[in-house]
Order: sequence, then C-alpha cells, then structure tokens
Amino acid sequence: MKHRHIVIMAGVFALLMACFAWKYLPAEASNSWTTENPSLNTSQQASSINRSFLPLILNNYKYIGTGPLWRFGAALVRRPLTDYDSNGIASMRFGWYVDFGFNANPPTPYGMEYVQTVRLHQWKVAADGITPILCRPGSNYLIPYSYVVSPSLSQIQSTATSHPGMTWLIGNEMERVDYYYSDGISCGGQDEMLPELYAQAYHDLYTNIKGADPTAQVAIGGMVEFTDLRSQYLDRVLVEYTRLANENGWSVKKMPVDIWNIHLYTLPENQTGWGAGIPAGLSATSGAQYTYLDNKDFSIVWAQIVSLRTWMKNNGYQNTPLITTEYGVNFPAWIGCPAYPDTTACPFASDQVGNFMVTSFDTFLNSTDPSIGYPADGNRLLQRWNWWSIDYDAGYCQNGVYYESYGGSLFNSGLQPSDPLCTSPAKGITALGTYWKQYVQNLPAGSKKPYAP
Repeated sequence: MKHRHIVIMAGVFALLMACFAWKYLPAEASNSWTTENPSLNTSQQASSINRSFLPLILNNYKYIGTGPLWRFGAALVRRPLTDYDSNGIASMRFGWYVDFGFNANPPTPYGMEYVQTVRLHQWKVAADGITPILCRPGSNYLIPYSYVVSPSLSQIQSTATSHPGMTWLIGNEMERVDYYYSDGISCGGQDEMLPELYAQAYHDLYTNIKGADPTAQVAIGGMVEFTDLRSQYLDRVLVEYTRLANENGWSVKKMPVDIWNIHLYTLPENQTGWGAGIPAGLSATSGAQYTYLDNKDFSIVWAQIVSLRTWMKNNGYQNTPLITTEYGVNFPAWIGCPAYPDTTACPFASDQVGNFMVTSFDTFLNSTDPSIGYPADGNRLLQRWNWWSIDYDAGYCQNGVYYESYGGSLFNSGLQPSDPLCTSPAKGITALGTYWKQYVQNLPAGSKKPYAP
C-alpha cells in the first residue's frame, strides 16, 4: 500500500468518499510466549471478535517484555527507526518490517528482521502504440509480454548470497491495475502484471534467489485483499505455472511457494472509483462491494483469511505458512467526523481502530482450525502480521487543522508540512501506538519461526 492517496474534496463527505483512490498501490508447533486456545476455532470466532473493549490507559504502564516478537511487524518508515526514542521503538517489540523496497544492507535495529521486496511491472505501450511505458491505465500490454524487475538480478543474487536466510517478496499488489489520478492525466499504480506473466516472473526470480541462497524463503507478493476475483487471479497463476513447467521441462510442476502472503483490506472492486480495482486480466466489471465502514470490520478480514486458507488447502498448500505484509485501517480519523478535530464517537477515532487492532492480535494468536490451519504452528491460520504503518502520517493543513491522508500510524514522524497557522503532531508515539505497546509489553519472548529453513 506504499504511497496510497486520498483525494480530498472539502465540505461534502459523499464526494470525499467518491474520490478516495490509491496511489502507487504500494518455530516449534507451540510458541512459548503465546496462549494457544485450541477450543477457539474458526467457527467460534464470530462471537469472540464482537466483545467489549477495555479503555486505553495512557500512563502508569510498565514495560515488562523483552526482545522482539517475531509474529508482530509493521510496514513502512518515513524516518529511520533509530531516529525515534529508543525506548519508544524498542518497547513496540517489532519482530520484522517491510518498506516495500530492496536494501542490500538493511538496518535491523532492536533485533528486527527486514523483509526484501522485489518490484515488478509488465511493460505497456504509450498512446502512440510503439513506445514502451510502465504506467498506463488499460490493457495496453507490450507484445510479446515482458516485464521489468528492480533491483537487477545481479543485485538480488549478491544480496541473497551475503544475507542467507532472508525472506523475499516477489512483487507488491501485482494484480492491482494502473489508474489515473483525479486530474485524469497522471498515472499511478503498483506492480501490475497479467497472472500468466506473473507465473513466469515468479519462476525466474525464485530460481535466481534459490540459486544464490538455498536457505532463502520466497513468498508471493501480497494482493490488495482476498476476494472471489483475487482468487480467480491466483487460480490462473497456478494453472499457467504448471503449463510452463510442462512445456519447458521444469523439474517442479507445482508452483513452489515457501510462504503465502496477502494484504488484508476491505475495499470495493470496480473498474472506476475508489477501492482496489478489478484484478489485471479479468473481464469482470465489479466484484466485492465493501463500504468505507467495512474498513474497520475485523470479521470481514478474518473471513478473508479463512477463505484464503481454504483455497490454500484445496490447492495443496495447507502445510505452507501464511503471512500478511500489510493490514490495518486505511481511513484517517477525520473521515465521517463532522466535528474534527474533535473525534468523539467518530468511526475512525483511535479507540475504534485500537479495537480492531487488539481484536486482530487476539484472533491471530489464539484461533486455530485443524482442517485448514498450518500444522507446524499449532493449526493457527496466520503466522505473521505486518501493520500499516509505523509512521506513514503524510497529510496537509487546512484552516489551521492538520489532516492525515491515511490512518493507522503508530508513530508521528514529525515531518508534516510547516504551516504557522496549523498545529501538527510532534514526533513520537500516537494514541494508537500506545494500544500496541500495552498489548505486547507482557508477552514473553517469542520462539523461532515455525517455517524457518
């Protein structure tokens, strides 16, 4: 979700929602620090997520736990992690993070793990029908199909050799189609690829990474969400991989995925308007029709995980771990909040998002299902989760009030625009970040990853 963009039209909330768009959509079986409740299975989960929520206590808490928690991660950083107060970041106990990019020598402060992202995009042609171009809305694909990769294969191989055992994501929201911004001219996008070309690209990069480091863990890129249309996209990837394997004599006929990965959002699927768009290569004109309030409904997110885990089992991947490299609540506190900056009873206030967050932690840690869960992890459905975001709090000032473009930041970066008439948040932990901090402080240190090589 790197560089999402909310187009703001002041005054009329209906127009605000109509103009919301995305910019550059971007261990042992039991862990010592978790409290596994085998009796809490997926069929019982609906009742567990509709519970009362304890109020946030902003002071007088004590940091007890030590060391990172490998399951808990967060996405993107505007500042280097070490720019923040060390106790602030260290006490969050992040076990891992992604910034949706590549780093040959990634910083790993406080024991955090950095996960690499290889960026891809299918070549298209410009309006002249000749010039290759990377971002252009529509199915204007260059023939024959080809793609660009960043970083180069030599950089990937060099880093994989020098940093054995890393996790590599192949693409980011590769099913997300390019789109125009509100000006109707500027193009935005992520890693758009037809499912058939993604199967080829995945094979190319998987074999290159594994050739340089057999202990590397290779994961697919995270799609925006898991819906019926996104399921169809993955179906076509698997079918094409097998076809290519048979045609080219590859020794492995089934697509080799060390880790399955997904982004978990609840965004509508339409050809135009705000949301996740229609996956590349599909002819559908509409799909899931989530509302903006669904964005904070964890029961929908959990249903997506159950659906994906069921799909994985049906395709022979139940014994493969599942992670999410991006999830959370996209919308900032001012959405649906007419008295902002007073957020009392507003749908995306910090207490509402905190409820979503804590519910997700409880469910991810404790809900199990032997029929579709990952056996090596006590039949949990999700092995690792990455919250959006650490500090992506970009925004703007209007009439003396600071408006964030997105929700979910655990820290204020302090990088807001300078405006003498506007008071923007100072650098440091947010109210939402304090929810996180209080949750993790009492958890004992985590054990090793159940899917570590």
